[in-house]
Amino acid sequence: MSLYVIAKIGEEEYALDIEKVQTIEKIMPITRVPQSDKHVKGVINLRGEIIPVISLREKLGLEEKEYDENTRIIVLKAFDMLVGMIVDNANEVVDIAEENIDTLTFNENTEEFSRYVSKVGKIKDKVFLLLDLKRLLDIKV
Repeated sequence: MSLYVIAKIGEEEYALDIEKVQTIEKIMPITRVPQSDKHVKGVINLRGEIIPVISLREKLGLEEKEYDENTRIIVLKAFDMLVGMIVDNANEVVDIAEENIDTLTFNENTEEFSRYVSKVGKIKDKVFLLLDLKRLLDIKV
């Protein structure tokens, strides 16, 4: 069994390996970084640590929405770096058995976000899209 934090973007539920999640924070002031990619919202100062923040909505090619009381920044530690990811909501942890995780294959005509989703996890009648952090964060390892 593996634990995943569920990040919601609209009606879609994305799963992030809990071992990569450092903390989940309410939305806070973000300092914009000039000439950065559109999905890079800027940086935050979290307990003295400067952390870049990206919008998962924009990274997935979805329309941005105004932040509200449910908006969260999921701070991830992946590949020896910290990065914050803005999501609509994140307040659930699920346990997905390995036998309930399937690898997905896409062709080049599929939607933009499909390159960031490598697997799907199933629990009863719910499906969770497992995000591929290496691709999502453009890490060359």
